[in-house]
Amino acid sequence: MKLLRRLLLLLIVLLVVAGVVAATCPANFAYRFAADRLGALRLSGISGSIWRGHAGSTQLFGQELGALDWQLEAAPLLNLDVLAHITLGGGEITASGIVEHTSDAAIHVRDASFQLPAHLAAPALDIPALQLLGDIDGKLTQARLRDAWLDDAHGSLRWRNAAVAGAAQAQLGDIEATFSSTPDGAIAGVVHDLGGPLQVDGTFKVSAGGFDADAVLAARDGNPQVAEALRYIGQVQADGSAHLVIHGKLFQLF
Repeated sequence: MKLLRRLLLLLIVLLVVAGVVAATCPANFAYRFAADRLGALRLSGISGSIWRGHAGSTQLFGQELGALDWQLEAAPLLNLDVLAHITLGGGEITASGIVEHTSDAAIHVRDASFQLPAHLAAPALDIPALQLLGDIDGKLTQARLRDAWLDDAHGSLRWRNAAVAGAAQAQLGDIEATFSSTPDGAIAGVVHDLGGPLQVDGTFKVSAGGFDADAVLAARDGNPQVAEALRYIGQVQADGSAHLVIHGKLFQLF
């Protein structure tokens, strides 16, 4: 019995020591082992522990995103899952959400929100004569990252206080897009205005090979500033509307 009690005591001590080591393990030490699994994501200026950590710089495909903070939950580890609450800030893009790595080898994202200035979308729209103004708010209800591609994704985007400057200046109002994954593995969505000076009706599709968009834009109630801006967007139609067709490579988004 004494031997059994000693073994139990030793086991308890080892568990306590392991818990203390895990709780105080420096985040930069843990990052050395995980860096190769993060793909195009790179962190630097790492501080804190693996449970509550901070990275002063976050880069994706070489683009600086800002500072990253995370907090791990302990309970999912019992099922060999990793669940973290993350916050990105300090740069042009801000974001927050829940990221979970589960036993199916996929990374799940849920309840995520993000914001970025509209000008960051300029490479995708390819309208060189106009500067995009306003902010884009996004919500990602859920998504699954598998083999460097998102599937089972559902969310929305809203271009708030949309406007353009440059060759023409115009206030466009708010524009909204909703999207979800399709059976063929792409992400498809629709775009529409929310009643502002610009009428928009379009669709888009993003896949690993690239992205496509098709939209018809018109000046509501003949708004002269919007009508002037449409001269620089897509193909101008006989009625003054514009037909915008985009075929691009995914790397243009980065």
